Amino acid sequence: MLANQLAASTRDTYASKWASFVDFCQASGYPSLPTTTEVVACYVGELYERGTVAPGTLQNYLTPINSVHALCQLDEPAVGPLLTAVRHGYAHKYADAHDGLRDKRVPLPAAVLLGMVATGRAATDVALRRRMAGLSMTALAFARPGGGANLRLKDVTLMHASMAIQIANYKHGARANRERLVIRIPLRKQGEPDAAYDLVHDHISAMILAKAAPAQYQFTPLGDNTPLPTEVATAWMREGLYLTILYAPAGSVYSGHSLRAGAATSAAASAAR
Repeated sequence: MLANQLAASTRDTYASKWASFVDFCQASGYPSLPTTTEVVACYVGELYERGTVAPGTLQNYLTPINSVHALCQLDEPAVGPLLTAVRHGYAHKYADAHDGLRDKRVPLPAAVLLGMVATGRAATDVALRRRMAGLSMTALAFARPGGGANLRLKDVTLMHASMAIQIANYKHGARANRERLVIRIPLRKQGEPDAAYDLVHDHISAMILAKAAPAQYQFTPLGDNTPLPTEVATAWMREGLYLTILYAPAGSVYSGHSLRAGAATSAAASAAR
């Protein structure tokens, strides 16, 4: 029961972050369980040296340490005045190293998404088509990255001129026992291009023809029912941007969350016309 208090995707994230901390402790000769606030402070220094962890995501590395200790009924080490001071110093050094500027996450323009959709539709690599379909589905469903990545075959119903998508996954991929959000996406009028819709429709149709199980995740190989991590949408995004030679404006960055923001922006623009 304790192990299952978290959603599967959250457990996977915690496990990977905890493993990273354990590796640090083993390499440095420090205890990992139980550990001390001083050891965690040294770990924060290690994370800074990596140069890939922004101050805003630092907590993602500390929460698993506290959670594992709490499960073992031990005092949480990644809290307190020392950690607060270390995190302030981390933020200041990070800002200095980046000239005080940090790329801002921005909505993904429809034109950029369509460029990646075109790449997916032209691909002969089935896995690449599946990943680009994953980006399209996430945008069409206004989904958070984890929710879009972990939609199942039974969450989509194909109809003559539309599709219905049930969003059963909420934040961090957690399935909640409450009313699902159902999004109906109509096909554009005959003769009007609808590449994103077509890519998703073709992908779902192929899964049905392959006799995939209703509970099969849409964007993993058939037979693989391992939930995808939230970060996978950003990885797909980077791949799509690389293949289409498209980049975010200076000072900006596209991530998995840009899909949802971009879809909302496009929908608002369409409604205003």
